[in-house]
Amino acid sequence: MNDQLPDRTVILIILATLLLVFFLAFTFKSKKIDQERTIQWMDSTLNTEFVSPV
Repeated sequence: MNDQLPDRTVILIILATLLLVFFLAFTFKSKKIDQERTIQWMDSTLNTEFVSPV
């Protein structure tokens, strides 16, 4: 009843599991990451340092 799996089968199962995990991680990436890339920060120092040409 305790038939062991061959080493090749165990390695294939581990690799398939890792590929599945990476596939799911990159398929359902967070929308928060995309939002952080599009945020435009307003720097108040730019407004105070602006000198109008005369």
